[in-house]
Amino acid sequence: MKTVLFLAARSGLFPARLVQGIPPRFAGGTYKCREIRVEGLPEIRSRAVRSFAQGRGDLEPEAKPRIVPNAGPAPAAGPDPLSGPVAGSPAFEEALRRARSAARYEDPVLILGETGSGKTMIARILHESSARAAGPFVEVNCSAIPESMAEAELFGHLRGAFTGAEKNRAGKFRAAQGGTLFLDEIGDLSPETQAKLLKALEDKTVYPVGSDEPEPVDLRFLAATNRDLPELVKEGTFRRDLYERIKVVVLNLPPLRERRQDIRPLAARFLSEWNAKYGETRHLTEDALVLLESYSWPGNVRELRNAVTSAANTAAAEVLGPESLPEEIRRASRPMSGRGEAGTAVDVELPEEGINLKARLLQVEWEYVAAALRKADGNREAAARLLGMTGHAFRKALRERLSAFADEGWEEGM
Repeated sequence: MKTVLFLAARSGLFPARLVQGIPPRFAGGTYKCREIRVEGLPEIRSRAVRSFAQGRGDLEPEAKPRIVPNAGPAPAAGPDPLSGPVAGSPAFEEALRRARSAARYEDPVLILGETGSGKTMIARILHESSARAAGPFVEVNCSAIPESMAEAELFGHLRGAFTGAEKNRAGKFRAAQGGTLFLDEIGDLSPETQAKLLKALEDKTVYPVGSDEPEPVDLRFLAATNRDLPELVKEGTFRRDLYERIKVVVLNLPPLRERRQDIRPLAARFLSEWNAKYGETRHLTEDALVLLESYSWPGNVRELRNAVTSAANTAAAEVLGPESLPEEIRRASRPMSGRGEAGTAVDVELPEEGINLKARLLQVEWEYVAAALRKADGNREAAARLLGMTGHAFRKALRERLSAFADEGWEEGM
């Protein structure tokens, strides 16, 4: 049925919108919808459809559906529903909302966030949702440019301007003409290059190395960094005037450890992409998912993608359990023997008759859960955050492991 609806909507036989429903377990506990865009995909036409669309209604019996390419250059494809941003956390949803709002205008945007948190994805959303979407999107990683080549890389150069300049080069500013220029890791630029960047942004012109003739540029400017720019300004390594120029709109992206409700849907998406690419049906076990949720993810979304890809590459079976995940993730989940959370020694007294360890651990878990519920006034999402858990994992624990305790109520006790 999904395929039929997709083909019918794309046929152009009647106006239609395709909307995908996202179950609560993949959308932070609430049911959400998002529109699936089909612009840029080949039109699906047949003689029968054309005949019907022209109002004749005489469906030709031998009509065979065929795919007719769009005339002229194909427009940019709409975003794949699997590749769009997963936004379950309020902080990330707010960043997306602000990005889509800012996309309508021309002011500079500064995107802040740790490495791998999705800064480039947000920059692309800003570009693709703007009036400049038909123009180029030019990304520059400032940390990868040698300081001696930064000016030529950004503003271009003339042939013979320096040793090795064998031909004219436009540079990134002019390459982004009519579109968007995105400078990633802008905090790594030298003060000298910062001064020339500021002048280019203010005058909307560039001077290629070796030329005295200004070249006008028309582009939208975006920048990103994982560094503390106000601190760099205080240290004198980043120009205050440039900082004020580029921070008209500031978007802060939360790290993955602060949006744990997105880990499961992100992992599912990455594995779906893998399965679609290689024609496989791999899937993660619940134990593996819990392990992913408990990891701190210093590399953020990029590290999660790599972890899922690594597991899919090396697993011996279609089912990916904890043993399939990278060693650093499995090692981080192991408790320190005889140590507490802060590394201090824990005094353990074991009675002569022994104990029921499973029952004791459940009791300890319930005591923490009940305390968190009391502190959060019964709000399960807030209680889950107090315990470093996702809402999904918290509800699952109440429903399965701790159901006997929960039936007695959490108001009494501690």
